[in-house]
Amino acid sequence: MLSEMYGLSDTEILRKIGRYLRRERLNRNITQEELQNITGVHKKTISDAENGKNITLINMISIMRGLKLLDRIDFMMEDEQISPVMLAKLKGKAPERATGRKGGKG
Repeated sequence: MLSEMYGLSDTEILRKIGRYLRRERLNRNITQEELQNITGVHKKTISDAENGKNITLINMISIMRGLKLLDRIDFMMEDEQISPVMLAKLKGKAPERATGRKGGKG
């Protein structure tokens, strides 16, 4: 399934995420208006998200928080993991920005 995602357009992915959010909201028997009251995100924005429209990341996080779905993105909150080789090259400092060169070579 993960490899299938790369074959989808960004718009198709937004639609899938929207359907997922709608399904989770309905499974919890929460109306869009109730979710608005829980999250502070306007009902129109919730509807836009559920219909696969582009919304801000902060609103997406608020909606996911309101639906108790933040655990679905836990993996993004893990501490930075830098390989020992890269750390040695950087003399113990974590990279702050990309060089734009593949493999870190000039």
